[in-house]
Amino acid sequence: MKIIALILMLFAPSYALEANKVFSEPDTNPRVVKEWKLSLSKISKSPSTSYIIKKSGGKDKLHSNGHRDAIIWIPGSTDLSEDFIVVMWFHGHWGYVPHRTFEDRTLKQFVPMTDLKNFVVVIPEMPWSVHTPTPTKRNSLLWMKPGEFMKFVSQVENVLLSHDEGRLGDATRTKRSLGKIDYRIVGHSAGGSTIKRLGITGDLCLLNPSMVVWSDSSYGRWLDNSWDGCLKNNTSTIIKVFVRKWGRPWESGVRFMSRFQKAPQNIEFHVMVKPWTHKTIGNNVVKLSGVLE
Repeated sequence: MKIIALILMLFAPSYALEANKVFSEPDTNPRVVKEWKLSLSKISKSPSTSYIIKKSGGKDKLHSNGHRDAIIWIPGSTDLSEDFIVVMWFHGHWGYVPHRTFEDRTLKQFVPMTDLKNFVVVIPEMPWSVHTPTPTKRNSLLWMKPGEFMKFVSQVENVLLSHDEGRLGDATRTKRSLGKIDYRIVGHSAGGSTIKRLGITGDLCLLNPSMVVWSDSSYGRWLDNSWDGCLKNNTSTIIKVFVRKWGRPWESGVRFMSRFQKAPQNIEFHVMVKPWTHKTIGNNVVKLSGVLE
């Protein structure tokens, strides 16, 4: 309980409308806080609570604020004491641009699902975000050592637990625990390099997500690296690969799938033809993949 109280004290109520509340840790990027608020006000009229945190392992001398952040968005209808889904959204190049990452990619896809599914969305900022001078570089250069990503996961779970405890009034506060968490991962575009990294370190399989979605993100040998790293041994994880035909992710995906005489039962390879584009796959991959099903 002392740990929960400490976490709650760290957050300042930076924003509160009738529908959406945003809390941010001290020293998080004020631009991210401002832009996330604005995006919420445009897209989400249903109640929700967001926490903007300094991401574990996010110290970055090339970042405008010296440290990368993460956004944890909890719809008001989500009951964390029941079993729930946590979607980790790994963004692509020029990520954390409001109209792209916050609005088209996430909120517009997830807000309509808030009354249908019990879930949380986590958006960790990558080294290729718009707040760095490398918005198209440094692919996969994060969470480099085994266990580093799991420290971030623990950070997220502590915030979720503090949120659930904080919803109880003082008179009724009792010790509670989170429901069972079903982790699912979406990597769009360069976000696929994060899946690659976690497959190599093994943290991806320690997390044991029920689903990993490649959203036109299987560039180079990223899919191979994640598979050879640990995913080949994690047969309970459903792997869904979506690619635009004739693009580089398609070429790499076709080559990867040719490794198998018969595709493993947990891999789905979906080729999207015109009018589907890299952008429209990313903007619709929640429904395409059934990541909340």
